[in-house]
Amino acid sequence: MTDEVAAVERMPVPMGVVAETGDTHPPLRDADLTRIAPDAPMVIARRRTTRGLALDGAIDDPMNLAQAGWCALFASDADPAIKAALQPLLDLRRSQVGDDRFFKVFEGPDGVRPGQSASSWAAVRGVSLAAPVSPRKGVPYYLLIVGPPSRIPFEFQAQLDLQWAVGRLSFDIVDDYAAYAAHLVEYERSATAIRKKRAAIWIPRNPLDLATPLLAGSVVPEFLGQTSEGDLPIGKAGGFEVSTFVGDGQATKSRLRDILRGTVDGGAPSLIFTGSHGAEWSIQNPAIQRERQGALVTQEWSRGQPLQPEHYLAGADVTADVDLRGTMLFLFACFGGGCPATDSYYFTDTGEKVPLTPEPIVACLPQALLRRGALAVVAHIDRAFSYAFEDVMGTPQAQLLRTPLELLAKGRRAGLAADPLNLQWSALAAQLGMALGGNAPGEPPRGPLIANLFIARDDARNYVVLGDPAARLRPEAMS
Repeated sequence: MTDEVAAVERMPVPMGVVAETGDTHPPLRDADLTRIAPDAPMVIARRRTTRGLALDGAIDDPMNLAQAGWCALFASDADPAIKAALQPLLDLRRSQVGDDRFFKVFEGPDGVRPGQSASSWAAVRGVSLAAPVSPRKGVPYYLLIVGPPSRIPFEFQAQLDLQWAVGRLSFDIVDDYAAYAAHLVEYERSATAIRKKRAAIWIPRNPLDLATPLLAGSVVPEFLGQTSEGDLPIGKAGGFEVSTFVGDGQATKSRLRDILRGTVDGGAPSLIFTGSHGAEWSIQNPAIQRERQGALVTQEWSRGQPLQPEHYLAGADVTADVDLRGTMLFLFACFGGGCPATDSYYFTDTGEKVPLTPEPIVACLPQALLRRGALAVVAHIDRAFSYAFEDVMGTPQAQLLRTPLELLAKGRRAGLAADPLNLQWSALAAQLGMALGGNAPGEPPRGPLIANLFIARDDARNYVVLGDPAARLRPEAMS
């Protein structure tokens, strides 16, 4: 057996913990992979762009809202109270854009109709999902989706996100929209930034577990500049200091709450990365599942233990003493950002989709973080796999996680910072298409490399920005 074959013969193993049993999921089967949907043409088209960003060549500075523009996209039947709650943010962005040709609010008949696809909505607006974005065509580059995925699906968001810089706000109560808007507007209008140039890295190494030690072993040296390539720690070139909380005695629930409260040594971080299992709760108890799906599993958990409250941090743990104004977060965990209604990877023996939730949801944890002042949260809205920190050959490649953090530390807008994840999706889709060659629809994938490419492609697709995609840290105003 060659080294190349040995590297890819293992089937992909997802992260995540089944809450009721404490088990992790088994490797995927060949039969599961034959039922994973192919990519639409616009996914491959993104890879063919000659520029790093999917922006028209007339845009000199994608950071400049006066050039790139900004818009909000509501469901056609959205509650008018939600727009009213967001009005301070809408007013701020309109003033920053300075030209109503490049500032839009799509609502009512111009919003997303029930069941409408992204390609249909774009066609009505006279734009293409496969062409570089030109704000002059009528849909500005920074696009904030407002509403739940049950009304504007995750798939809709992902397809727009290939070309536009897309974020989503979805709260269960109207007051939370108002809280988010107030915190963001206050942060952008203040003379000085609230927080210092500090980053915090929190990663458990759970006992009897394979995934979290693998994650920590790949990510921490990359983030701290301890690889042979001689890279600096994250944000170091811009004056950031990085604190790590990894493994025993460090990646605990209490320590993570201290990080969120800003009571750790050195003060409150402005950039937080968490890498862990995400909790998966049964659809049989939808109320508990709604509250806890995607909760971050902490160091206190050991493989095989059913999850107890001391084993995870959920939205309810983000209490009133947490002040996250001026903070960006990246949550690497299964369902850390949300959960689709059906399983994307596991199928029944008869090929039917396995239900996960009564309807697709944005997780309560990022909702709570945004409500308490977080500017934006980058997170995963499905099962997460190891492809964010190793390639399909098993080679450590943690720069895919590092790059968005570096860009956020430099003050890039959240939608720009997350764009390398979209480019990775398109690149892997192109590789998969080439590797499949002449496979007929439904034919089993040829070999373990293709099996890994299937999952790596979808894994990259399922990262989202929650919050305003134009939000940014202000390192120039930080001490």
